[in-house]
Amino acid sequence: MATSPAHSSASSYCSLNVVTLPPAPAFMIQIINIRSHAPVTLDINESNYNQWRCFLDSILGKFGLTAHVSSPPPLDQHDTKWVMTDHVVVNWIYTTISKSVFDIVYRLRSNAFTIWDAVESLFRDNKLQQAVYLEARFHTLQQGEMSITDYTTRLKTLTDNLRDVGQPISEPSQVLNLLCNLNPKYQHVKPIITTKFPSHTFMSACSYLLLEELCAHHDEKMDVGQDLYAGHSSSPNNADGNNDTSLGSGGSKNWSHTKKRDRDCSSGSSTNDGSGPHNSTNTDSSGHAKHPSAPRLPWVTDYNP
Repeated sequence: MATSPAHSSASSYCSLNVVTLPPAPAFMIQIINIRSHAPVTLDINESNYNQWRCFLDSILGKFGLTAHVSSPPPLDQHDTKWVMTDHVVVNWIYTTISKSVFDIVYRLRSNAFTIWDAVESLFRDNKLQQAVYLEARFHTLQQGEMSITDYTTRLKTLTDNLRDVGQPISEPSQVLNLLCNLNPKYQHVKPIITTKFPSHTFMSACSYLLLEELCAHHDEKMDVGQDLYAGHSSSPNNADGNNDTSLGSGGSKNWSHTKKRDRDCSSGSSTNDGSGPHNSTNTDSSGHAKHPSAPRLPWVTDYNP
C-alpha cells in the first residue's frame, strides 16, 4: 500500500495515530458540519498550517477516517461505502482551505489521499530553508512592549513550526531564549528562574512570568492610588478648611464697608461749595484764569485696588 512520504517523515503534534478505529457509518459523517469542528481556514499568508492540521487530524481520528489520508486501500477494494466516505473527506479539505491554497492543490476527480498529500507538500517542502528563516525569527524575537502572553505565544508558535520542519528546539534552549529577550523590567526574574532546581520548563517559566506581570500591574495601580490620595490630602483648599474663592461673612462686610467709604469720599468731593482749596481758581502772570485741577481723593488705608 502506498504511503505519503511527507506524512511519514513529519507528523503533526496533534496527531495520535496509536489505535486504528473503524470508520463511522457513511450516513453519519455526511451530515457533519466541518466548520463546527475545524474553525480554521488554511491560508499561506496566515502560516496556520499547524492549527489546521491539528483540527483535521482530530476530526479524522474521531470518526475513524485517518486511513483515507494516510494509507488508502487498493483500487479494487474501493466499494461504494468507501467512495462515499472519501468524497466527504475531500469536501472537508476543500471547505477548510482558502481559495489561494485551493487553486494550488486542486486535482480533478482525486481522492482524499492525493489532496491531503498536495496540501502537506505545499507547506512542508523546502524544510531547510524554512528552518533557517524560522530559527532566525525565534532567536531575534524581542518582547519590547508586548505582554507576556503575546510574547510567549509567538515563541511557542515558532518552536512548533521548527519541530514540524525537523528542527526541534530543546527545552533548556527555549527557556534561555525566553529570558534573553525579555523586557528589561523583568531583569530581577532571570536569576530566580535560572537557579531553580529542577530546572524550569518553558511552560512553567511562562507561568512564573505571567504571575510577575500580574503583580507589577497591581503595584502600579496601588502607587497611582496612593499618589492621588496624597495629593488630595495636601491640597491648600483642604488644609485650613476654607475655600479661597469665598470671602465669608466677615470678608463681605469689610468689602461693603470699604465700598461705602469710597462712595462717601466721592460724593463729598462732588458737593463741595467751592470754598475749599480744590475748587479755587488761579490766574497766571498774564491774568488768564487757569482751569482747576482734578480733586485728589483720599487713599483708603484698608482698600488695595
